[in-house]
Amino acid sequence: MAVSLNIKNPEAERLAAEIGALTGESKTAAVVSALRERHERLLAKLQQTEDASMAEDILALAAKIRSRVGELELSSDFLYDPETGLPS
Repeated sequence: MAVSLNIKNPEAERLAAEIGALTGESKTAAVVSALRERHERLLAKLQQTEDASMAEDILALAAKIRSRVGELELSSDFLYDPETGLPS
């Protein structure tokens, strides 16, 4: 099934023709390549945003855990022999 895209924009026409001339591609190939590159950049940016959000969530969770652990009485005494002070 062939789908047609008709862009009536002088700048788009000029840019597609210039890129085609520089690369030896047809105008269609130049447009497809540009769209593919932009699509990849947008997906990468979205992934970075999601990664940053996940990192913020993890840091918030770590802070919450640290605050609760601070309330507990933790001791490392059980790790050491009381007589020698050496690890048991």
